[in-house]
Amino acid sequence: MESLIPVIQKLQDVFQMAGLGKAPVDLPQLVVVGSQSAGKSSVLEKIVGRDFLPRGNTIVTRRPLVLQLINTNIHKLGGAEKKEWGEFLHRKGERMYSFDKIKREIVLETDRVSGSNCGVSSDPINLKIYSPRVLDLTLVDLPGITKVPVGDQPQDIEARIRTMAIHYISNPNSIIVAVSPANADMANSESLKLAREIDPDGHRTLGILTKIDLMDKGTNAWDMLNGKVIKLKHGYVGMVNRSQADIDRGKTVKQAISDETKFFRSHQAYRSISHKLGTNFLTMRLNNILVQHIKKVLPSMSTKISQQLQEKEHKLARLGVPVPPDDKGGVMLQILLKYSKAFADSIDGKLTNLTNNDLCGGSRISDIFHNLFARSLHRIQPFDDLSDHQIRTAILNATATKPSLFVTEDSFQLLVKRQIARLKTPSVQCSELVYDELRRIAAQCESLTPDLVRFPELKQRLSECTLDLIRTKLEPTKEMISNLINIELSYIKTTHPNFISSSKAMALAKSQAQAQGSSSRQKDLLATMSETFSTITMSGDDKLPDVPPVLRSQDISNYDKGMSETRIIKTLIQSYFNIVQKIIKDSVPKAVMHFLVHGCRNSIQGELVKRLYKADMFEDLMSEEPHMRKERDELVKVISVLRKAMKVLKVVQDI
Repeated sequence: MESLIPVIQKLQDVFQMAGLGKAPVDLPQLVVVGSQSAGKSSVLEKIVGRDFLPRGNTIVTRRPLVLQLINTNIHKLGGAEKKEWGEFLHRKGERMYSFDKIKREIVLETDRVSGSNCGVSSDPINLKIYSPRVLDLTLVDLPGITKVPVGDQPQDIEARIRTMAIHYISNPNSIIVAVSPANADMANSESLKLAREIDPDGHRTLGILTKIDLMDKGTNAWDMLNGKVIKLKHGYVGMVNRSQADIDRGKTVKQAISDETKFFRSHQAYRSISHKLGTNFLTMRLNNILVQHIKKVLPSMSTKISQQLQEKEHKLARLGVPVPPDDKGGVMLQILLKYSKAFADSIDGKLTNLTNNDLCGGSRISDIFHNLFARSLHRIQPFDDLSDHQIRTAILNATATKPSLFVTEDSFQLLVKRQIARLKTPSVQCSELVYDELRRIAAQCESLTPDLVRFPELKQRLSECTLDLIRTKLEPTKEMISNLINIELSYIKTTHPNFISSSKAMALAKSQAQAQGSSSRQKDLLATMSETFSTITMSGDDKLPDVPPVLRSQDISNYDKGMSETRIIKTLIQSYFNIVQKIIKDSVPKAVMHFLVHGCRNSIQGELVKRLYKADMFEDLMSEEPHMRKERDELVKVISVLRKAMKVLKVVQDI
């Protein structure tokens, strides 16, 4: 299981070398947090067994240090002469056998990025330590939390460091190593306070208590070490650090570890648990925690990397490969053909990615014909805005001075044409609705041609050409619909086989009159006419009365005959109007399909090629947006990193 840690270390190298702003997945790692004077550097140096970290009176660790420890015996590594060395990721392949040189390189690299004025940076330094005396570990040493800016430190130094620390410990796959001095009140521990913000239950936090030897006489850390004060899942480990005086006297890390062991074994409060204290136990404990944690999260991490790889590859496929300068015409032609095919397939109902929720394409056009247009046409009745009075007036006006024995055909034609003309408005509106639907289909086809997203200029010009084509096909369609109505108006074919004959119309009118009988209105009118006639006769005056300035049909005598003629005309109008209504209902959709729908469908490919496929336009139309090129480059980089990560993870598939 120890081989799991090197796998994570390789993943760290892969992600760091790629220069990604954020790793694609959260890697398991130990994150060391603590206040500036908590003794973090001493703990790390004792884990490594060597002096390699810069020291000073102010903040020294100003960039995260990703420290990877690799046991050369386990992994059969080593040099011909030296058995301990360090390698920086930014100086890959260069072994540094001098730990003083490693210390200087950390200072130089920190100043290079963060400057020399005590500023901080979240850009990490990656350092590998190869040694036969270390256990495989990966730790991230963060800058110490400071409360008050000192010297040239920025005024917001505390907020910067806290933000950096929260960024690292918020990784759900990290283990928080909270370093606190035992000779201070744990309730005021900055590291534990920060850890509890992110890990309130302490499930992924390990506590380290330093400076146990400096506690006041008569006090000890027994309660703290046993979780009596603040409980953590991984517990606490006590440490005895080198003091600055020890360092000045040249006390080595090896000597400090030996003295630490003697202190715990001889101290009355700690001797019973001395095997669970000190550097050696801490190193083994950290190794065990990290291995078990990696084992726990590795399957989900592998799944996440695989999913991200598929997503990124799919996104890259949508962006497409860069278009070679000599192949722009060919690529454009393929895009035009795909768009034209999508347009035709949408009308014909052959699209494979149809939605199951809404009608689209040709089905919506069919709904316009058989639902919207048909219902609108049926709502127009033969006698809308046509009263009996208007019909009778038309009959009388048509007879003029000639007394008529039968209903005149002129009045019938006049009235039926008036009603037929009312069919024109919904017929024209039908073509306009289909026009709008074709525009809708054109917009949908843009999304069905993903390559258009890459070339905004081509997309715009293609859209303009398509809309222009649809617009030009609309006018002849409207003209044809108008002609259909005009054809019906130009010749009223009373010999149509479905048209009711005159004799049948008269018989039907007679039966209606008999069924209704004489109305009170008829009687009142006759009485009024009789009274008027009697008055004229009794006056003895031979002078005729004046003609009224406005003469209405109901003012004319022979009312029964007028009503009979009106019924006959109405029967004829209804019969013929129904015939024409059916003709228009059938012929308008045919005209719209032929002139507008099929006109666009059959000519769109040729129109697009004719207007856009020109050599002098290739450069402008096939230019990608700068952000598209940038996004593709980033995707290529991420995919490369994820593939390398998958290759690294294959090593542990059988573990």
